Amino acid sequence: MSRTFYLKYRPQTFADLDSTTAREELIKIFSSGNLPQAFLFSGTKGIGKTSSARIVAKAINCTGKKPNEFEPCNKCDNCLSITAGNNVDVMEIDAASFTGVDDIRDLRDKIRLSPASLKYKVFIIDEVHRLSGSAFDALLKTLEEPPQHVIFILCTTDPEKLPKTIVSRCQRIAFHKATKKEIVERLKKNCLAEGLEFEEEALVQIVKISEGSFRDAVKILEQVSFSGKITLGEVDKIAGISGEYKPQDLLHLLAARQTKEALLWIGRAVEAGVSLKILLENLLEILRIIILFEYGVEEEKVEVNLTGGQARQLIDLLALAYTEMKFAVIPQLPLEMAVIEWSSFVPMVIGASEDKSEIKKEKISPLSNAKFVLEEIQAKWPEILERVKPLNHSVLAFLKACRPKAVEGNFLILEVFYKFHKDQLESEKCRRVFEKAASEVLNDKVLLKCVLSDEKPAKLNSVPLPKPSIKNEDEDDIIKVAEEIFNN
Repeated sequence: MSRTFYLKYRPQTFADLDSTTAREELIKIFSSGNLPQAFLFSGTKGIGKTSSARIVAKAINCTGKKPNEFEPCNKCDNCLSITAGNNVDVMEIDAASFTGVDDIRDLRDKIRLSPASLKYKVFIIDEVHRLSGSAFDALLKTLEEPPQHVIFILCTTDPEKLPKTIVSRCQRIAFHKATKKEIVERLKKNCLAEGLEFEEEALVQIVKISEGSFRDAVKILEQVSFSGKITLGEVDKIAGISGEYKPQDLLHLLAARQTKEALLWIGRAVEAGVSLKILLENLLEILRIIILFEYGVEEEKVEVNLTGGQARQLIDLLALAYTEMKFAVIPQLPLEMAVIEWSSFVPMVIGASEDKSEIKKEKISPLSNAKFVLEEIQAKWPEILERVKPLNHSVLAFLKACRPKAVEGNFLILEVFYKFHKDQLESEKCRRVFEKAASEVLNDKVLLKCVLSDEKPAKLNSVPLPKPSIKNEDEDDIIKVAEEIFNN
């Protein structure tokens, strides 16, 4: 039976390592000749930590390498036995199952014993952060005064959970998340070695699905290799992605506020077997590119009619849906709720700023027959804002950028400074939110009317109002919305 691609093409020398930063750091350490007795390899799953640990074990025990060389020969008995995983002096320990007192006692005994055949006995402890407290204590004592014949290689995906006393006694090597270029190069090497034809976009799609893991990327490659050609369609099938249901299509519907069509699209996608997890990941990646493009970080523009501010709103909703989806009884429900929530947001204005010189300003004249007293409304303005807050944050941001100017009967006249701002507040959705909140606070029916001011926005505070009692934790959301309004 043939070996899997991952085992068949597993790195066997430092030069073979795909992680550029880790490879360079290890080569520098071994070139110096100063060998630490404890290494700490940290990084995401499938990035090459255990493979690197085995290479280190071979490099320090190789009998076939020439003087002043550090790469293992992979031909001597020591190298071959370590590669095969049957050398008793190289022990790989799963920290998750290493919790009992007997385990610790057994480890201490093995550490004290001299190597059976190698120069150095090597202990590779995988997921070391999952050791029990007593196991950490035992390990710390050994690391403080390690026997000369012992080398420790600790591997972890979560270095923050390790005691500082352990970390400080190790030579730390960080395995950064693999880049798109690194994984594609690895996949191309495997394809050439296996005589496989491939589509470039298929390899790129594998990179996205593998989430920066070399191991996962190679496993996916093997799964789609049986036809002899690596195509995008085959990769999408393995990942549960349908070519008929592209994430951009859903974003176009959301940008156009076509809520019903978006919900139907999700339903059809689920019936077609589309992976919601991958769909959400792709949606978030596209929205990320939209935001980065605005700041000049991304060069490739995504053809979706969304501003950076709208993309941020959608990211918040979809990221929450992604988290909730793991525990949902109905898998698509969190995504459907995110779409419905998005439809309730007030659309941000897209396009160039308006030429205010061409807008005819409405003069504000003294009003009579007022049912309310302006001073009373100004005094209760913070309370009205508080009442609006849970109903709609976008409306709250609009209101915080204007001021009560006058009253006439049941009408409250608000002074605003931008035409699009006035249009938004007078839209049916915003108007209903405000009138409901104001009517509840003033215990009578309140109707809204907006007028454009001749003043510049900088003079907004010329008429002092009581400071709104908005809590600090809510201000960030409000400021984001307000910034989006005025920046666009």
